[in-house]
Amino acid sequence: MVNDKKKNSSFVRLYGAGGHSQVIKETLYLNDIEVESYYDDYFGRKHFKVTDINKGVRNDFAGFTHDGNPFIICIGNNKERAEIASLINNNYSKVIHPSAIVSTDSLVGEGTVVFAGAIIQSNTKVGKHVIVNTGASIDHDNIIGDYAHISPQAALCGHVEVGEGTHIGVSACVIPKVKIGKWCTIGAGAVIIKDIPDYSTVVGNPGRVIKRNFPKIKNKINDLTFIGSGISSSFTLLKLLEKFDKSNIQETLNITIIEKSKEFYTGIPYGYRSSDSTLLIKPLNKFLPVEELKKFTDWLSKNISWLLEETLFNGGELIKKWFKENEKALMANLWSDLFIPRSFFGKYLISEMNNKINYLTNKGVISVDFIHAEVHNVEHKDDIYFISFKEKKEKLKTKKIVLGIGAVPNRKLFNDSIVKKVRENTLLIEDPYNPSLSNTLSEIKDFIGNKKVNILIVGTNASAIELVYKLNDYSGIGSRINHIYALSPQKKFPDFHVNYDESIKFIPIHLINLLKSNTNIKAFKIAEACKKDLDFAEENNISAIYSIQPISLTLHDLLLKLNNEEKEKFASFFGNEIGKRQREAGEHYSQTILDLEREKKITYIAGKFSGINKIDEKIIVKYISKEKEEAFLDVPIDIIINCTGSCSIEHQQNNNTFLENLVSNNICKVNKSKVGFYVDNDMKAGKSLYINGPLLSGNVIDSKAIWHVEHGGRIVTFSKKLAEVLFKDLYIENMNEIEKKVVHV
Repeated sequence: MVNDKKKNSSFVRLYGAGGHSQVIKETLYLNDIEVESYYDDYFGRKHFKVTDINKGVRNDFAGFTHDGNPFIICIGNNKERAEIASLINNNYSKVIHPSAIVSTDSLVGEGTVVFAGAIIQSNTKVGKHVIVNTGASIDHDNIIGDYAHISPQAALCGHVEVGEGTHIGVSACVIPKVKIGKWCTIGAGAVIIKDIPDYSTVVGNPGRVIKRNFPKIKNKINDLTFIGSGISSSFTLLKLLEKFDKSNIQETLNITIIEKSKEFYTGIPYGYRSSDSTLLIKPLNKFLPVEELKKFTDWLSKNISWLLEETLFNGGELIKKWFKENEKALMANLWSDLFIPRSFFGKYLISEMNNKINYLTNKGVISVDFIHAEVHNVEHKDDIYFISFKEKKEKLKTKKIVLGIGAVPNRKLFNDSIVKKVRENTLLIEDPYNPSLSNTLSEIKDFIGNKKVNILIVGTNASAIELVYKLNDYSGIGSRINHIYALSPQKKFPDFHVNYDESIKFIPIHLINLLKSNTNIKAFKIAEACKKDLDFAEENNISAIYSIQPISLTLHDLLLKLNNEEKEKFASFFGNEIGKRQREAGEHYSQTILDLEREKKITYIAGKFSGINKIDEKIIVKYISKEKEEAFLDVPIDIIINCTGSCSIEHQQNNNTFLENLVSNNICKVNKSKVGFYVDNDMKAGKSLYINGPLLSGNVIDSKAIWHVEHGGRIVTFSKKLAEVLFKDLYIENMNEIEKKVVHV
């Protein structure tokens, strides 16, 4: 290889100075890119052609030069590559050898290297910091997770999924539609003909699992454990870490984060389970408080290029239309009125959390362990909590727990008798987000084939309107839909922002009259007045987009007049019912519904799903009408999707034994709302057990009635409060421990 510098070349920095770096260096050279400098943690592994090496980030985090030209991590070990990527606060280059064949319809993530002779076919998504090695073949519609390594001459057929950190060995072969879990090792020459679970080592033809290397639970007592790592837990931890960063506490805080899904920090709405191209249901200026919004939009402005690249790759025609309509605002960083993809916020949270955790870990302030598992039970003994898991024998010991697992699961619709009735005639989707919305859409597309179908969506909440949008955005589904039926007690989707008329002013006269009255105001009186105002709005076709703000403002003033007992009643029995009638959706979702209405392809039905009848091989849906009578949908249904709301914690169909065990072990007590646990004013359900998120519903905190904690602004508010409480509790305990040591000495 010629070593003379080319003119007009760009520069990158290489992290890793071994032989792998030299293959990457040559690939860079052929793309007119120069290596500016090398970094490594272990000088002993440097290649003889490398001369000067800078200290790695793991050796000197504070002194490491993060800013500057982008990096490529040149280390073959997947776990090391993942660790280093999480520590460096800079951009990464990707590089593709000129002899490689990469479809223009595929997406290759940052930091990824594609070596000579490799092939990546259409509609394939290759994640970040992946190695696609010499001569590897990845066929169409594959998904390759971050930090994976596809070895030389390995062959992946169509619709294969490879999980995060998995190593596919030399000349291994994977047949179509196989899903390989994360952090697996597929041996050289192995032939994979069936799905492989996480952490598996597989060898042979056909491939067989010879062991599973689950991450071990450390035998120590944690200071703090988060069960669930969605937005409420993530913001709580972020605010807590910000406080520890500013403190002078010298003792290391030991934290464990437990999450049952494959992605930390995002929860369902903002991560992979909801897809890259689902959009906020509110404009950005109504999504977060001003201070947090500024941080988020600053990050968006710096990262918008790759965010849009991933979103447009994963979306269909509707998201392309959204981009075209909003391109000028996006490029000009005019965020305020945009309904952006929700995944942008999830990626922002991941970035913020990783940066803060890595910084404080290197500073010695915290130690954080991550566990990917589903919690089964919690027991409390001698001031220690013992957490057990569904698939792990070891128990985790911790002093404090933050419970942030989201809302109670939706009501289950399809029992064994229903499933037996339909067999292959009808596709039943119990949870469209399990394992992800993208998987569900793919399953629907395969089921439809070339026929026309009728789809029943049970529920008309935010998830339902999002699903309608994605059904019409996903290639191969929208054109095959004959008709959509939407069944719910409300008989309508959230109201629309299309053609908003500022001249329309709604006055909630019944609530205002109650506010002006001198009577002793009770929770049920407020609910009655609110119902009358909402009835008037509906009878006069006044959209919720005009009634939400005036009703909410008046409700706020009325709730201030209630004592805590009445506030608890309102939070438990009335708040959510009023909320169901006051819902709004963005123009992107609304326009999809309006188009379906104009084409007469959607019908709304008032009622509750009650079952299925099979008549002459046709599937007929039963429901309970608004008049409480049994009724039948007089058309055959091909696909039924459950988008109902949460059932109660104690309901037999909530399908969550963990919640049941919390109650039976007297760890938590169900409050009057039946969808939340009792907490005190410090958000504690018991000694050293704290709750955040939807399970706060039905409580009164800081004299405020709480019934809905899924709005971004409310989550931030409660997370800040809980971070204050946790810091105080941890700080006091920390100081007590230090004082004990001093006295002992």
